[in-house]
Amino acid sequence: MGMKYVNDRFYERMNGEDRNRELIQEMKKEVDEFLPYFSDSPDRLSRWGHYYFCDDDGGRLIFDINSPDRHRCEVCEKVYESEILDGVWVYFYRNKAVIMALVSAFVYKATKEKKYFDYSVSVMEYYARHYKEFLLHNKENLTADSYDAMPWGCGRMMPQGLNESIVAIRFVQTIEILRDELSPEFLDLVYHNMFREMYFLLAPQATRIHNISCWNLSAIGVMGLAFQDQEMIDFAFNSEFNVRKQLETGVTKDFFWYEGSIHYNFFLLEGITYLFLFSKVYGYDFGETGTEILQNMFVQAYNYAFDNQFLPNPNDGWPNLNLRTFSYIYHTAARAMGEDSPIGNLVKNIEASDSVRTPLPLSEPYYCKNSVCLEQLLFNIDFDYEKFTSIKQQSNNFPESNYVILRNAKWNGFMKYGLNGKSHAHPDIMNVELMYGNHRISRDLSNAGYRSRLCNEWHRKTLSHNTVCWNGMDITSVSPGECLYYDKNKVTAAARNVYEGINYTRTIQISENTFTDDFWVESGMNGIFDYVFHLESALSLEYDLDLEDGNLGFEKNGYQHILETKRVKTNENHVVLRAWAEDVMWSIWIDLTGGHQLYLLKTLDNPVNQRRNTILLRNTGTSPHYHLKIMAEAKQ
Repeated sequence: MGMKYVNDRFYERMNGEDRNRELIQEMKKEVDEFLPYFSDSPDRLSRWGHYYFCDDDGGRLIFDINSPDRHRCEVCEKVYESEILDGVWVYFYRNKAVIMALVSAFVYKATKEKKYFDYSVSVMEYYARHYKEFLLHNKENLTADSYDAMPWGCGRMMPQGLNESIVAIRFVQTIEILRDELSPEFLDLVYHNMFREMYFLLAPQATRIHNISCWNLSAIGVMGLAFQDQEMIDFAFNSEFNVRKQLETGVTKDFFWYEGSIHYNFFLLEGITYLFLFSKVYGYDFGETGTEILQNMFVQAYNYAFDNQFLPNPNDGWPNLNLRTFSYIYHTAARAMGEDSPIGNLVKNIEASDSVRTPLPLSEPYYCKNSVCLEQLLFNIDFDYEKFTSIKQQSNNFPESNYVILRNAKWNGFMKYGLNGKSHAHPDIMNVELMYGNHRISRDLSNAGYRSRLCNEWHRKTLSHNTVCWNGMDITSVSPGECLYYDKNKVTAAARNVYEGINYTRTIQISENTFTDDFWVESGMNGIFDYVFHLESALSLEYDLDLEDGNLGFEKNGYQHILETKRVKTNENHVVLRAWAEDVMWSIWIDLTGGHQLYLLKTLDNPVNQRRNTILLRNTGTSPHYHLKIMAEAKQ
């Protein structure tokens, strides 16, 4: 055996500090409200979580334990009824049962109250006894009666193998907490009836370099290590697409996952970090290269965050993520790497910040009152959180990942200048996000659930991003761009064939007071080029301009979702708008030379019940140049 799973001082610290005793009471309440009434049946099919979003505004539907067949939107309160959504309710119910079994084991470990041990064991025992009765099915609801005949991506309890992998790991974590007191008969049942079956289910799904394969492999490895099953361990570490190969092939030289989404970067880290911790607990050699890549991924993700701890959010993911959203993964890695490691220091930096955590809408881990994760208490309860080296992020270019972030005084500017393939990509090459201190001036919306109408009609469209849209169509390139110049205050990047035959070059620069944007389009053909810059719904916009109703002429690719189009009538060669929020005012200087027509739009946010002010500069030519400056001013 290597290190212990639960911190040696866990019991003493949980019971010795007022705040921790309060957390225990809170957790007991949650467990007591759910687990005594736990009931499930293999007859119920679970459905994909991405369906659980409102078609009108992209808000998530509320999972209400007492409402299995009526599903209310958290934003507009519209109620949906459908068989598919009832199936998603089943997915959320099972997820909650699995999480509550884990929390109940935690409560038992902290209090020694036997009923919490029993609750936890009874949930696992139920699923282990009945596991093979759950129907093999995938997120498209295709079913199968054997592992040989099943389509790729199947689960049993869950709608896809990905979620089944998460369940497997959470059950093993629960077992690890209770291990000393579990009977050999129980462990035998769980291993033979459930974990071996999960292995047969998941192994055929680890078929490529992809975030889902990483979860499949991590689950197999965690089950294998916890039950000393050599076949599973070998599969996780030595099969064709094994976990070391995933890290060595799927992670760029800048230490980001190739799919180009910070959400998937962390999601992948979550799965692999559990495996990394279990390899430490069971004294298995994870491998030097993999360990180094993993550590660097945590360091880089921290370096990539804005100063206000929000994360830039290109490509698929969830809106408004921040470092605290993922603190549980940093805590898991810190347990494996130690308090004095770079990760131990980073997790203390995250805990010391005053940021408020943004929760995840799907596969959400457990945080008590959305502020304290189980991992912090289970693993790192004895860390000295006062003692750390403060890490101030710097400007950073990540050329292999097509990202750059610039920092100067209160300004942070992020640009995405290319893609490494189409998996989870948004058509928004040359997108920019902009922060000023705690103010978000322009952020990437990311998206709602993949089955949500507005995800596909708005969030995944070129128009909803800060870039240039040609002839009302989505950008077609999924190739890398190139950084031509970079220093800590300025970057120039280029992308070729963003649309076939059309090249983009963009320079963003920040001084202490000013953000400057220069965007060059180079094309050999006439077209309608729309430069778009969105301002957050929290900003108020003021201007003294002559406006008339306008029409942009396009009816799809997001243009149908513009709420209001005003054309600015002016003969000047530039205009100035003023934006403000609370204590800050910014002037936005827009160059109109070169035949630009300025429009001011109201567009959709995420969720789409909020409105953004959008600047659109239209040029009908071949090779326009756009120039815009945003200056921070003391509020008058």
